[in-house]
Amino acid sequence: MIDMTVWNITLPIQTPALTVATKAMPTLQNAYFNRTGERIVFWAPVTGSHTGKSDYPRSELRETSKDGKLRNWRYNSAINALNGTLSVNQVPSEGRVVVAQIHAKDAPAPLLKLVYRYAKGSGNIDVEYRVKPKDVKSPVLFSVPNIALNKTFTYSMVMDKQGKLTVLINNLGKQVKVDPSWYAYDFYFKAGVYTLDNVGYASEGGRVTYTKLDVSHK
Repeated sequence: MIDMTVWNITLPIQTPALTVATKAMPTLQNAYFNRTGERIVFWAPVTGSHTGKSDYPRSELRETSKDGKLRNWRYNSAINALNGTLSVNQVPSEGRVVVAQIHAKDAPAPLLKLVYRYAKGSGNIDVEYRVKPKDVKSPVLFSVPNIALNKTFTYSMVMDKQGKLTVLINNLGKQVKVDPSWYAYDFYFKAGVYTLDNVGYASEGGRVTYTKLDVSHK
């Protein structure tokens, strides 16, 4: 079962978007976070509210400690890992949703985003990687094609004490050395659905089903 005692969640309701505290996560159940057994369905419609720092809605977990305090870690503090098993069930008309991230406190943008991109009837996983914190764009480090809607896939993100980052999709991927300009930042993992669209009907949006999600710092 996915451990909900080490996450909080931002939901696309209220203005700005609502953050549900860690202590409430084990019993949380609603239209945006629907848990059945070992399955969690995340839903973020294009009409949903968003945080002050974003133009898009999300139903997205953010890692914490068990006492509810925000969990932030340095690259050299441990072997920091996030592993997930999931499927993307729905995308908005723009065709893109983020299903996992390595974010950095006080950085202008994430280090890494795992983006599901649906185009011309085919699904793709793009690993968007920002080489330096102040770079304008996050180039695609690598892509995995032919991931259909509702098809289960796995990912793994691991950053070791030397700043070596390994990203795998279905056990295939790449390894990079994090640029030293990131070393002063505190990182944290995120997972769920971040819908990269904010135009359309309430029935449009991003829907993602997770069946496994493990975070560790060893």
